[in-house]
Amino acid sequence: MNTRKLTIHTLSVAVVMMLAACGTTKTVVNTDKNTAPTAVVDTEAGRLKFVRSVSDRSVVQNNITAKLKFRVKKGSKDISVAGSLYMRRDDVIRIQLTPMGLFEAGRIELTKDYVMIVDRINKQYLKADYNEVDFLKRNGLNFYSLQALFWNQLFIPGSDRMRDSELKDFDVKLLPQALCSVIELKRDKMNYKWQADNRSFEIKQADVAYSDSKGSDASLEWKYDAFQAFGGRKFPSQITITGASSALKGGQRITIELILDKLSNNGKWESRTQLSSKYSAVTAEEVLNKIMSIK
Repeated sequence: MNTRKLTIHTLSVAVVMMLAACGTTKTVVNTDKNTAPTAVVDTEAGRLKFVRSVSDRSVVQNNITAKLKFRVKKGSKDISVAGSLYMRRDDVIRIQLTPMGLFEAGRIELTKDYVMIVDRINKQYLKADYNEVDFLKRNGLNFYSLQALFWNQLFIPGSDRMRDSELKDFDVKLLPQALCSVIELKRDKMNYKWQADNRSFEIKQADVAYSDSKGSDASLEWKYDAFQAFGGRKFPSQITITGASSALKGGQRITIELILDKLSNNGKWESRTQLSSKYSAVTAEEVLNKIMSIK
């Protein structure tokens, strides 16, 4: 792999789709006729019980680390690289990219206070406050929302944790004859949907969508597969993120694949990146302008 291609602009493509996705999307629910009916009952009590079961099955560890295969596809661009994932509950999400396992080429770091992208090859970095991203500020998307998507959990936009009293805010469409039922939440121009397995209550897919009267729209789809036992619960070892936005040139789609291996709850790692004076800062506007022009 040509590591020169793994610049801050390539890394930023991934972050933009995780942070700035906002558009309409159609959720397709698996309705396999060969699947035996489940025990879910489509009553008010049954719907609340279902969403509570989905919420309760989340992993309880404070740390999740894993070896990682990271792949970004956009138009003719297709870049794969090895790396590592480090997540600490309510604190940080970090992806470190290490081609062939020999050296770190770059990293993406999300904390409660900022988004940071580091290009080790060209000694550049981008660091931005969540409030600097207007879409996030207007629609209540913050670190905790992104954390829930990475951790395969439900969330309430703008809230730092899921409270039992908030479960009634979700609209639930129980589909006993299907593999999954649908949990939905609407906030202003935003629409959130989760598909959860009727038997295991695992979240198999999450959709975040935005659309406004001015024609601005985008969609973000997170698919979760290959669940593995982890700390007495199960966690997806394969996450596929697909995004589209009217802001992207030609309306192209971006796909990010995360394949995890050697899941661990190891907590012995530093949670903040420190950079030397050799690194130069670039602005979000510079990065976004280049991303939007990628073919």
